[in-house]
Amino acid sequence: MKANLKKHAALLAGAVLLANTQLVQADDQQTITELQKRIEQLEQSMNERLNAMADSMESQQTGDHDKQVHIGGYGEMHYNNLDVDGTDTRQIDLHRMVLFFGYDFSDRARFVSEFEVEHTLVSDGSRGAVEIEQAYVELDLMSNMQFRSGVMLVPVGMINETHEPPTFYGVERPVIETTIIPTTWYSAGISITHQLDNGISYDLMISEGLKTDDPTYDSSADPFNLKSGKQKGSFADAFDLAVTGRVVYRGTAGLELAAYAQYQPDLDQSAEISYADDATLVGAHVIYTLGDITTKALYARWDLGGDAADAAGKATQDGGYAEVNYRLNEQWGFFVRQSVWSQNDDMNASQSDAGVSYFPVEGIVFKADIQQQNKDAGNADGFNLGMGYMF
Repeated sequence: MKANLKKHAALLAGAVLLANTQLVQADDQQTITELQKRIEQLEQSMNERLNAMADSMESQQTGDHDKQVHIGGYGEMHYNNLDVDGTDTRQIDLHRMVLFFGYDFSDRARFVSEFEVEHTLVSDGSRGAVEIEQAYVELDLMSNMQFRSGVMLVPVGMINETHEPPTFYGVERPVIETTIIPTTWYSAGISITHQLDNGISYDLMISEGLKTDDPTYDSSADPFNLKSGKQKGSFADAFDLAVTGRVVYRGTAGLELAAYAQYQPDLDQSAEISYADDATLVGAHVIYTLGDITTKALYARWDLGGDAADAAGKATQDGGYAEVNYRLNEQWGFFVRQSVWSQNDDMNASQSDAGVSYFPVEGIVFKADIQQQNKDAGNADGFNLGMGYMF
């Protein structure tokens, strides 16, 4: 490559020399000498630039990845046609568009970020949002151990960390992982991940905790609505940090077993007398793939301490789901899912889903599903259509 670039430079310099020589035929020898010196300087400068360009191109082609920029993203659009407790509801929404940006400082240090716009429009009175769901630095402490610091996804559930549309079935995310596990759930903090040789890995994370609404200042507030308590690393109160742990086993082909827990001392997040006490999340899931069939099951449960949560009937909030999906071929897949959950003592919600996914090319999916809910779940029955992509 360098030889070709230098050859082009020499030809260009020769042409410039010939043209200038013709223009100064009537001039004296001193003028010609000065022009020759200028042309030689120009040729030297061009050679230096071409050599630098060739070095850069060769470095990229030979796999020099010590410093590398990574760009990616995903997005999804939904059409919902539902009868919600007797009300005909039809809407279309570009639910989210996400861009990934990463940078490798070296072979053991990197930066990861995720920038998201939800519902297209972000303005006063709109339902849209702009969020930084990930922004952390990762260091390899060892070849099988990583340390992270920044805004990260909490290591719980099946889709909180991997939620790109082509990676899960159904237009909407599984309802248990948007209610009991408040996906997408991210927090500011630090974490360590360690992969062992026996197929077991574990994660330990210390981060901001949830902070629920204070009824002292708003009588309509729900101090035990855990999903609304996500602080998202934005001026997050950190009087009482949360500790999250997870253990995962992948030592058998096609099998994933995971258990996780989070504890935080106080949902109030202040040094004053609290309106809410501690909160503990425990959960587990199993994924097993045999040939073209994959079965999944997940259960998660919150236990809230204190008399106030007990009196409100929200001391226990739990739910689970089971799913079976079948990948007919590279382009078609089908699924069925059953979910049940409760967020208070009087709630017994259930939802049934079934649908199909079409993958025209890798990274793009078109989805269709039907859903049926009981009264406690919201009585939203109908069908959903979706488009998603990732790159």
